Order: sequence, then structure tokens, then C-alpha cells
Amino acid sequence: MQVIQELPEVFEAFAEQRQKSFLTVKEYKDKGIPVIGSYCTYFPQEIAMAMGAASVSLCSTSDETLQEAEKDLPKNLCPLIKSSYGFAKTEKCPYFYFSDVVVGETTCDGKKKMYELMSEFKDVFLLQLPQTQTEEAALSYRKEIIRFKEYLEKKFSVKITDAQVREAVHRNNEIRLAIRNLYAVMKNDPCPISGYDLFKVLYGSTFRLDRSAIAAEMDALR
Repeated sequence: MQVIQELPEVFEAFAEQRQKSFLTVKEYKDKGIPVIGSYCTYFPQEIAMAMGAASVSLCSTSDETLQEAEKDLPKNLCPLIKSSYGFAKTEKCPYFYFSDVVVGETTCDGKKKMYELMSEFKDVFLLQLPQTQTEEAALSYRKEIIRFKEYLEKKFSVKITDAQVREAVHRNNEIRLAIRNLYAVMKNDPCPISGYDLFKVLYGSTFRLDRSAIAAEMDALR
């Protein structure tokens, strides 16, 4: 298999998705569609999708806002956390600005502190993640997912049904399968595309507010 020198235009479309969605997220807000922001893949995206909300990854991509973040956070704190907080505080991340709620998670002490400070200027739902792989931990996490569902229902005056959740899970599983199949292409020797080009596709897909076409578009890349 030969290395592809000129990639199809759809690769660039994925790569440019973050910038393109800046305008899209405002259009969603103008239509009254809720926007749920998150930083971590532990976020139960399907619950937000089930209520018809747009789910989007938030900015933490550069050191541009570190200096502003360090006015509130220790300088020796994780740069990822400082970047996330800095983009939020300075409103330089349009996705954060338009988010109705940000879903945080207890992955580390630094993030817990970040979300504590962030809650002073943005609605934050903090998802308590289990720290062990036990049956009790699984039950605890299930309760957290239900708590998140009930929070959204109350905040947005909606009802999230089991059928809606199943449909959202099915849609996201199709995307996960498409991503796995795309990974499999990289097993060829030589790899048909660079790891950087693959990353641009995967990273860009996290900023797609309409997720209905992602699986088919990724399948087309193969």
C-alpha cells in the first residue's frame, strides 16, 4: 500500500471543523438549542444528546491564556488545567461562552479546584467519578449518570426517555465503530496516512455539533 500524498478534501473539512463550528454554535443558541460543554471523555454525552442538546468539547489547546489563569491558579499546576480555565475566564473560547452548562469531572484534584472557581461565573455540573473498579463503584457511577439526567431535566424543563437515550447510544456507537475501523487502516505497512492527519480527523470530529453524519463520513475516508 502506498502512502497517500494528497488527501481527500474531507480530511481538511475535519481539520477545520473547530473554526467552522464557532459560527454553528451561535446558530444553535439563536434557535434555542441547549449547548452542553465538556472537557473529558468520561462525560456521558449520550444523555445530553438524548434531550436534543448540542454537545461540544471546550478549548484547552494552547498556552495563550496561562498568564491570566495563573492569577487564580498556582503556576506549578498542570498546563492543561490552566489552559482550560484561562480560555474560560477570558471568554476566548466561544464554545465555553455559549455553553448553558459545563460538565466537569473529578479526575484529579487540580480539576476539582478549577471547576470550583469556574462555577463562580458558569453553571457547572460536577460528575463524581468512581476511583475503583468494583461493583459498588459501578453502582455509584450509575447513580451519578441518573443524577446528571435529572439535573438536565430540571434545568431545561425536559423529559429524557429511555428510548431517547438508547437512540443516542446507538448513534455514538456507530461513530465509535467508524473510528475503530479508521484506526485499523493504520495497521498497513506503510501507513497510508500520517498519524497527524488521523489526529486532525479525530480531533475535528469532537467539534461536530450535528453528529448524525460523522460515522458515514469517517467510513468514507477508508
